[in-house]
Amino acid sequence: MKKALVKVGRLGRAHGLKGEIKIKIEDAYFDDLVSSESLLVEISGQHIPYFVEAWRSDGALVKLEEVDEKEAAALLQQKDVYLPESQLSEVEATSTEGTPYDHWEGWTIEDEEAGLIGTIAGIVDLPQHYLAEVDYQGKMVMIPLHDDLIKVADSQSKRVTMNLPEGLLDL
Repeated sequence: MKKALVKVGRLGRAHGLKGEIKIKIEDAYFDDLVSSESLLVEISGQHIPYFVEAWRSDGALVKLEEVDEKEAAALLQQKDVYLPESQLSEVEATSTEGTPYDHWEGWTIEDEEAGLIGTIAGIVDLPQHYLAEVDYQGKMVMIPLHDDLIKVADSQSKRVTMNLPEGLLDL
């Protein structure tokens, strides 16, 4: 029987030269994750275990064993982090709720004029609307997810085609 896994966070960008990685942890699971000796990183549909060497910056940075260079850490960026449900002190009741666009993380955004923009790294929930965080030409840009801008959302190819306002990517 397969153990139930719960998504508890997401790895961000590599930090420094010695393999540290920024990490965003769901508030409800913060204590469980930072007290855990290991975590599971989803890579190509597989949950790969990594042992935690150290936490820094109040849980904002993690150093994993055998990840000793910036290049190795970069291979893990934007990957989801899981823990077995049995290791959690509480399972967040609202974890199934979220934005209507949460499932778009990892999809690519393409503009009708500019072409390929990049991969959606995260979804930001603001009171009036949602934004997609996308790494575009080495900088993180926020793209509004508004019905007037979205032309096609293809779940087969995991691609969103949009008609972005002129100058939005220059901000």
